Amino acid sequence: MTDLIDRAAVETDAYIADCIRRHRKPPETPDEDESGRYCLGCGQLIDPRRLEKTPDAVRCVPCETKREKHGNRG
Repeated sequence: MTDLIDRAAVETDAYIADCIRRHRKPPETPDEDESGRYCLGCGQLIDPRRLEKTPDAVRCVPCETKREKHGNRG
């Protein structure tokens, strides 16, 4: 009986992990080149000072502010 319960628990954990993985949004990947990183919102270069403070930023400050105000946080 214990084996059956253990196997059910393992299968349930695997099922839940798969559900979570399928529902996660893929990470947003900005365009970058030797000039810098481009905002996903407006396409302009993201200020290097913003990237110093927030290295994973994918939007400029104005676009991120608009996104936050409209409740579209990732």
